[in-house]
Amino acid sequence: AALAGPWPGAVSRAGAGAPDTLAVLDGRVVRRVDVVTHTIFDPLPAHGRGFYVLANRLHVRTRPSTVRGALVFREGGSWSEARRAESERHLRSLEFLVPDTVSAVAAGADSVDVRVVTHDNWTTSPEFGIESGGGQRYGSFSFIERDFLGLGTSLAVGYRSDVAGISRVASIEDSELFGSHWFGRVAASRGSSGRDESGQLLLPFWADDAPLALGGDWQRASFGEDLYSGGRLAAHVAGRHEHAGVLWGAGRLAHGTIERFVASFELDDRSLGATVLDAGAPPAFARAADDLRVRRLAGELRFWRPRYIVRHGVELMDHAEDIDVGGAVTLKGGFAPKLFGSTADEGYARARLDLGHDAGRMGFGQLRAGAQSRFRTAPREVKGDVTARWVQQPRERWTGVAAVTGAAGREVPADYQLTLGGLTGLRAFPVHDLTGTEVWRANAELRWIGVHDWLRLVSIGAAGFWDAGRAWGPGCEARGWHQDVGFGLRLSLPHSALNAVARFDVAWPIGPAQDGLRGPAYSFGSGQAF
Repeated sequence: AALAGPWPGAVSRAGAGAPDTLAVLDGRVVRRVDVVTHTIFDPLPAHGRGFYVLANRLHVRTRPSTVRGALVFREGGSWSEARRAESERHLRSLEFLVPDTVSAVAAGADSVDVRVVTHDNWTTSPEFGIESGGGQRYGSFSFIERDFLGLGTSLAVGYRSDVAGISRVASIEDSELFGSHWFGRVAASRGSSGRDESGQLLLPFWADDAPLALGGDWQRASFGEDLYSGGRLAAHVAGRHEHAGVLWGAGRLAHGTIERFVASFELDDRSLGATVLDAGAPPAFARAADDLRVRRLAGELRFWRPRYIVRHGVELMDHAEDIDVGGAVTLKGGFAPKLFGSTADEGYARARLDLGHDAGRMGFGQLRAGAQSRFRTAPREVKGDVTARWVQQPRERWTGVAAVTGAAGREVPADYQLTLGGLTGLRAFPVHDLTGTEVWRANAELRWIGVHDWLRLVSIGAAGFWDAGRAWGPGCEARGWHQDVGFGLRLSLPHSALNAVARFDVAWPIGPAQDGLRGPAYSFGSGQAF
C-alpha cells in the first residue's frame, strides 16, 4: 500500500521486509497466535511521567481475546499476506487500539507462528457538535466508552438540543458477542420530538471470504419532523414508524472479487399525520395523513473488488486510514404483495455504484452513487444521491480535498426534506438556510498538520476552505448558489479512541452579499465538515 506522510506511531509497522511478507509463508498452517496488548503510554515519556502513569492506571487494557476476535485467521487455519492485511484493517477499524505489528515466522516446514502487537488508545471520550450563525445555535454532546472492561463493548449516552427540543439517547453494542463474530446493538432515545427504540443481532460477513451472514433487526419510533422554508420553521409532521426484518446471506471470494447474495424479509409500517402549517408555509407542504404497510421479500447481489491504500491526514490527523479505491456494484429488488398484508402490490428496486482510482502522486478519487424507488403503476419515493471526491497530498502534512455531493427525491413522503447550512457543509449560513427536495453542494479544503503528537497528547493543524450550495423544490426561497470562505483550527488527540478531528471554523459568506445578518459564522464540532 502506498503511504503518504509516514509520521511516527501513526501506521502499522508490519511493512516491506516484515517476515510475513515472504510469499513462501502463504498457505502454511497457523500453529500459534501470540497476542501482546500494550497500554496507552508504553514506553512512558521521559517528561511528566506521573501524568502518563495515572492515565495508564485508570485505563483498562484491551484483553487479548478481544484482539483475537478481530483477526480473520485462526490457529489451525491457513496463513496468507491477504489475511494479514485484512486483519490489520479490522484492528484499525476498532478505533480503541492501534495495530503495531501482525507478523508471522516459519515454524517447521509447513506452519507459522503469528505475533500480534497492539497499543491501546484512551477509550472514554466526549463527542460534540455546536454550530452558531445567523442568530441560531444548535448543539449535541455524547459520552462514549468504546472498550468497556477491555471487551470491545461500546457504551454511549448522548444529549441534543435544537429547535425541535431536547433529546437523550443511550446505546450498547458489541461486534464480538461472547467472543464470537456476532454483532449486537440496542439503542433507545427519548425527547420532546418523540422516542426511538431499536435493536440488531447479526452475524455479518466478518471477512472477505466469509461464506455466511444472517440476523435480524427491529425499530419502533414516534417522531415529529419540522419543515423549513427560507430558513424559517414553516410546518410540522408527526409520525410513527415500525420496522422488523430478517436476512440470510451467502458469499465467496473468487479471483479477487467478493460475490455476495442476501435474501431478506422486511416489515415496515409508517404512519404520517396531516401536515400542520404555519403562516406563510408553501402550499406544497400541505399533505393529508398517510398510512403505509410493507411486507417485502427481497434479494440483493453485490460484486465487490476491493483495493485498499493507506493514507494519513485525510479524515484523521494521527492514525493510518484504509481507503478502498476498488469498485463495487450492488443491486437489490423486491416485491411486497398485498396478500402478505401490504397496503398494495408493489415492487422495489435499489442500485449502488462505488468506484475509486489511485493516481499515485496525483492523488486518489472516489465516486459513490445510488438510487432507489418503490413502484406500483408508477414510481413512488424515488431517491438518489451522488458523491465525488478527489484527494491530493502535494507534500507531507498537507492534504487538499475537493468534493461534490448531490441528492434528490421525487414523489416523497411529507416529512422528506434535504438541508444545507451550518454543520452540513455550508459553514457561513444558518443551519436550515437552504432546504428543498434537491440539493447540490461543493466543497474544497486545504488541510495542514503543523504539530504531530505534541507531548504525546495533541496534534495541531489548520485549514482553509470554500463551500458552495444550492437547493430546489418546496421550502427553497433562495435562488442561485450560496458560497462562503473561511479558515479554522484543527486539534486531535493521538492516543484517544475518539479518533476524530476537533474542528473550530470561522466562515464569511461571499454570495449572496452580506446584508447585516450575514456576518462571520463560528462553528465547531467533532469530525470533518465534509
